[in-house]
Amino acid sequence: MKGHEEKIKDDYYLPMPTYCLGEKKFCIREYGALIVKSNGSSKILHTDRNRYLYKNKIDFEEMAKELGINKRTLTRNIKNLEKLDCKVLEIENTRNGIVYRLNYGLPSAYNELEVNKYITIHHEMLKELITCLKPNVIKVYCLLRVFADEEKFKDITNSFLAEGIGLSSKSKNNLDIITNAVKILEKCRYIETKKNNVFKFDIKKGKEIPSIKKFYRIRNFKEWRKLDIEVD
Repeated sequence: MKGHEEKIKDDYYLPMPTYCLGEKKFCIREYGALIVKSNGSSKILHTDRNRYLYKNKIDFEEMAKELGINKRTLTRNIKNLEKLDCKVLEIENTRNGIVYRLNYGLPSAYNELEVNKYITIHHEMLKELITCLKPNVIKVYCLLRVFADEEKFKDITNSFLAEGIGLSSKSKNNLDIITNAVKILEKCRYIETKKNNVFKFDIKKGKEIPSIKKFYRIRNFKEWRKLDIEVD
């Protein structure tokens, strides 16, 4: 029974916000690192809609090392998170010390006790994302989790993904950023993609014209872990 409890404890998912993916100063790696260390379900701190982390419990040196940055960069980027208008991170004083409140979702329009505009990621996958991949790649993955799922393939354009993470889709360079992000996510086994020819009738040419559409499926944790072990 004890082993079963430990298995459940180790098999959990963590929330990541999607309502701020378009914010250029949303430091998603640093936010993810805070989420990994955070706690939830505190009635005292009213965290049914967010997670929290005491500042005096954070080892900033260790966190910076995990992210591959220096401590000054880490503290600056956390400060940038606090400054965002979307209030994804708020700092509060409590009798037990300074608390970082991580607002991973937005209140529902129908019930303020519920939140939306966020996704959940298995904690092992999230740890690898924030320590190994670049911010835009992580943002693309979070956005794909909103519109794709683990069962069926969904068609999503590079232009849509670019706009969703705050990049202009009119820039070829930005579209290339999306293409490269998708390639990395597929190589790292987070997603599966396929291409299909879709025909549309061109009135001017008077015939059907083929166009290539890309389809996405999110790999679930068991798939990701199995492939990860096979590669190792």
